Order: sequence, then C-alpha cells, then structure tokens
Amino acid sequence: MELVVRKHSKEEFLPTYIKWMEEHKFPTNCASIMPENFFVCYADETPIYACPFWHTDSKIAIIAFIVSNKKANYRIKKGGLDSLIERVIKYAKAKNYLSIFSSTTTEQIIKSFENNGFVKGDQDSSQMFKSL
Repeated sequence: MELVVRKHSKEEFLPTYIKWMEEHKFPTNCASIMPENFFVCYADETPIYACPFWHTDSKIAIIAFIVSNKKANYRIKKGGLDSLIERVIKYAKAKNYLSIFSSTTTEQIIKSFENNGFVKGDQDSSQMFKSL
C-alpha cells in the first residue's frame, strides 16, 4: 500500500473534511475559519487523514484540527499520520517558515508530532477562542 500526501484547496476538500468532523462528533462550525490549503494523506486512493494549513504574515505556520477518515480501516491508516506531518513540514520549509505551531490533546497526534521533531510547549495550557 502506498501512502501519498496531496495538497488540496478548501473548495476541493472542505465538504469531506466537515463530514469527517461530524463522524468524530467534533464541532463543525469551523468551516468559515478554515484556510485555503488542506493536506490529505491517501492510502492508495483512500483519503485517511487531513490537515488544514494556515499561512501567516510571519515566519510561523499553523496546523490544527487534524482529522481522520473514521470509515477507513486502521490497517491502511498505519503510518499515514506521520507521512502527513512529514509532508507539511517539507511544504512549510519550502515556503520559508521557521516554525510550525499546533495544538492538540490527542495522544496519537502528539506522538506523531514528536516522531517528526515537534516539542511540547506549555504542559498546563488551555486553548482560548472568542467567536466574533
């Protein structure tokens, strides 16, 4: 099985992304704040993981709200999260970013971040959002 990561536009991938969020019972009111770029890891032709990528006007990029295809078998997902993160890192480097920021409490995602050289920031931090 071949793992491939492709970059998609918001227009191309957002409907699938929202569907996956709903299947995981994650909040789906995020459509209006999603960036223009999504990275999607495929096992052969089956999409298995997706990651929005926010460009900023500084030297830090943001990735967040990584989600998986809940209907994809666990066996085909193996290694997909690491492949996704590796590709995002390469893209960020090519765009001359110096850092990537992400926030998650999901252990599997934390492990993949650490496998790819991310280090934990604050241990006792909370995510704070204000809808405008």
